[in-house]
Amino acid sequence: MTRPQLVAIEGAIILTGLVIVYILIGWPFGGGGDDDSASANPQVTARPTVIATPSPTGSTIPTGAPSDDCAPVVNRSFLSANVVVSYYGNPYAETLGILGQHEPDDLVSLLKTQSQTIDDLNGIRGVQPAFHMVYATAQSDPGEDGLYLNHVDPATTQEYIDLACQNRFMVFLDLQNGRSDPVVELKKIEPYLLNTNVHVALDPEFTMREGQVPGQAIGYLDAAQINAVQAEVERIIEENNLPDKILVLHQFDEGMIRDKANIQNFPRVQIVIDMDGFGPAEVKVKKFKTLAQPAEHAGIKIFFEQDDPRLTDEEVVALGPDVIIYQ
Repeated sequence: MTRPQLVAIEGAIILTGLVIVYILIGWPFGGGGDDDSASANPQVTARPTVIATPSPTGSTIPTGAPSDDCAPVVNRSFLSANVVVSYYGNPYAETLGILGQHEPDDLVSLLKTQSQTIDDLNGIRGVQPAFHMVYATAQSDPGEDGLYLNHVDPATTQEYIDLACQNRFMVFLDLQNGRSDPVVELKKIEPYLLNTNVHVALDPEFTMREGQVPGQAIGYLDAAQINAVQAEVERIIEENNLPDKILVLHQFDEGMIRDKANIQNFPRVQIVIDMDGFGPAEVKVKKFKTLAQPAEHAGIKIFFEQDDPRLTDEEVVALGPDVIIYQ
């Protein structure tokens, strides 16, 4: 794809993102959830645009060989002893986060600096850097398969996994799902999960039901879907003699994760609830305490551009998250 084409697409992305944000302001998020406070102002807002540039080859198996020495292994105590600090985005779109705004080698340097900043504030806990790549990105167009999804191509995915391995970073492959089934999407990344440093994230916001279009409705995941994904992840772990995996679930509204009490405990899968969405600092703190902190492991996402005012690194660390995602 040529640079002029990319510039044109990025311009369309920005315009679409502005439209979506204006539509969502004041919308009571959650699509039928039971959190009445979600409609109060000020509020945490859904993320900007869901459009990325097309992948050149679609979604196929990775080209590189798995490695078993890419990052510290995860076990039941890992997230208690360490904080994961990750950079989020899609390599095809600058508007989707910092991961798409810099060349890969530059990202390594920036992420190491950010991780060191957190480490200096973090007391006795360790810090683990990570790339958080939106691998399956929801689209406003259904595409030929009608799934409203675009996947990062294998060569690009492997490039980031290899670079992470060289620097002992983790990698989170994020699945927005569109109208696809989360387990189906998970199986597409199964070969990548053979790397001990590669983990999973699910995005309820862009997990659509029949008739819904990403960016026009707020999606959700229920306990049955999350349990099915956990079962598949645990199968992959056990069949391939792998260490535990982390599963990040994004959430900025009560209705995005439904039937939460029935999410099962799979011993080899460490679930993190990430307080997602952008908005004023005081509202994000409140949402973090109500949505993420009650979980066994809590995360928070910080938006470099949209959070206003943005939580400082000191304020973020003071909340005690196990995962910090910078977008």
